[in-house]
Amino acid sequence: MEEKRLLRITGRVQETPEAYTFTLEPADGRPYDYRPGQYLSLIFDRNGREERRAYSFSTCPGVDDLPAITVKRVVNGEYSNRLIKRAEPGDTLPATPANGRFLLPERPVDTLVYLAAGSGITPVMGHLKCLLAAKKTGTKAKAPKILLLYASRDSRSTIFKAQIDRWIAEFPGRFECTYFFSREKDVAHALFRHLNNGLFEQQLLRYFGAAVTARHKKSTLFYLCAPTALMRMATMTLRVLDFPDDSIIKETFVPDKNLPSRVINPNVTHTIVATGNNERIEFQTFEDETILGAALRLGIALPYS
Repeated sequence: MEEKRLLRITGRVQETPEAYTFTLEPADGRPYDYRPGQYLSLIFDRNGREERRAYSFSTCPGVDDLPAITVKRVVNGEYSNRLIKRAEPGDTLPATPANGRFLLPERPVDTLVYLAAGSGITPVMGHLKCLLAAKKTGTKAKAPKILLLYASRDSRSTIFKAQIDRWIAEFPGRFECTYFFSREKDVAHALFRHLNNGLFEQQLLRYFGAAVTARHKKSTLFYLCAPTALMRMATMTLRVLDFPDDSIIKETFVPDKNLPSRVINPNVTHTIVATGNNERIEFQTFEDETILGAALRLGIALPYS
């Protein structure tokens, strides 16, 4: 039911002291389809047990020749450190097909507002490449205005800052970016501030001309990719400003660790039917066992990350 792919590293670029971009190509020569803002899961073997880590694409099909993921070193992160320290061009990586719903809008909108922090810029970068390369690829649709609010420690640790700065200069009036640095002052397009609800609201009101109109609420989409607390703050602020919930799209890098504990009862079972890729699989789960947990226990390859 799940098709695994083998991807070969063709390039490795250091973006910051803690982040590297790895360009990938399918080892079997078949196309690897993905959309801007999506991610793949790399599959690692740990003592005979499969473990997965999701990494967003920082590229855009049609703009970049090959897909690439950008990996930031995580403190005590086993797999991010393994990739950064050991992965080199020529190495192959087992992976899943592309997944994720952090996608560009299918309907025309006036404005796209991005809130990113740290490595949260990675899927946003795929969007920006697509949007700001539109005139080069012949897209005739009306181009939305773009506001990027990007929090980081300082210039040196800001992934893709050089490219973003070039876009600021190349697309005045259409693309605007404000950086929020916690450890560096006096930088162009940057505030030496932590981004909080008051500052976020202030930035939005400035951008929208001191007031949020019904038109703004109808034709603006917000894309949030940042630590959970920052996205929660932004969501609450947008609700106070009366933006509808369906205008807020989020990408979460950190899994929810506050899941309820489960007591699995093997004496009670439930029938699950899974369909996909023209397949139909029927299997049994125990009472209070997750569907994925049952599939892994039975050796059934369901897609997951």
